Amino acid sequence: MADRALHLYLPAHLRADHEAGKTNILSRIIEALPDWVLHHHPEAEGAEPPARGGFALTHMQEPQDRRTLCLRRAYYYPFWRIESTNERWNFAVARKAPDYSRIPPRARAFHARLRERVLAGRESTREGFVFMPLQGRLLDHRSFQSMSPMAMIAETLARQPLPVVATLHPGETYTEAERAALAGVTDPRFRLVETPAAELIARCDYVVTQNSSVALQAMIAGKGAVLFAGIDFHHPAGSVPRDGIEAAFARGAAPPDRMAEYLWWFFRHEAIDAQAPDAPARIAALLRAQGWPVA
Repeated sequence: MADRALHLYLPAHLRADHEAGKTNILSRIIEALPDWVLHHHPEAEGAEPPARGGFALTHMQEPQDRRTLCLRRAYYYPFWRIESTNERWNFAVARKAPDYSRIPPRARAFHARLRERVLAGRESTREGFVFMPLQGRLLDHRSFQSMSPMAMIAETLARQPLPVVATLHPGETYTEAERAALAGVTDPRFRLVETPAAELIARCDYVVTQNSSVALQAMIAGKGAVLFAGIDFHHPAGSVPRDGIEAAFARGAAPPDRMAEYLWWFFRHEAIDAQAPDAPARIAALLRAQGWPVA
C-alpha cells in the first residue's frame, strides 16, 4: 500500500469543509481513491518534494516531481483542475481547441448565470474606454508574457484611440520604481483609478491585460479582451502571444463569439465540477492518465 499513499498539502478550509460533511473537491478526491491511505500536512510544506513514499497533491504550488500534482480552482466554485503544473498557461485546456459538438441548449442558461454573477445587476454599456486591470511586476518581461506590463501600456495607447482606464491589483505590493513608471506615462488618455472591477467591466468597450481573470469575467459579460500573456482561457480572446499584436487587437476589440458554448466546454467539459455525480470517476480517470495506480 506504500504506493497508494496520498499526501495532501491543501488549505485547512478544504479539510474543514470535508469534515463538516460539505461536498467539496477534497471530498470528491477521497471518494475517487477509496483504498488509499491519506496523510494531511500543512499547506506550506507542499513547496518541497515530499520525502515520503506515495503521491502528493499541492494547492497552487508548482509540483517538484512526477508524483506530485497541483490542485487549482477553475475561477469559479465548484470547478477545479488537477494539473502537473501550477502555471495556468501550461494547463492541458490551454493547448486544446474548443469542441462545441456536445454543447446542450442549457449552456445558454449557464452563461446567463455567470453573466449575472459578473455584472451583479449592472447594465452593460460601452462608454468609450479600454479597461486595463494591471497585475504585478510592472517592469518585468516574464517568460509567459509577450512584453512587460509597462510596454503593454505603451502599445495599447499607440494602437488604438480610446482612453485607457487602469487599476492596480489589490493583492500586489508595488515598488517605488513601478509607481514612478506609472506616473511617467504622459499620455492624457491613460488614467489610474480605484473603481471596482465589476463596474469597469460593465462600462468599458473591451479589456486589455496580461492574463488577469478579469478578462474572463469581461468576456462572460460580452466584452472583448486582448491578452498580452499566456493563460488557459485565451481561446475567445485576442492573444498577442498566439495571434500577434495587430490581430490580437482586431479580435479582442470585438465581443467574443459563442461564449455560451465556450463556457460550457471550458467549465463543464474540461474542469472538474465538484458537485457533479461523476466527479469521483472523472478524478480517478485523470489521475490514472497521469500514471497514478488508481483502480
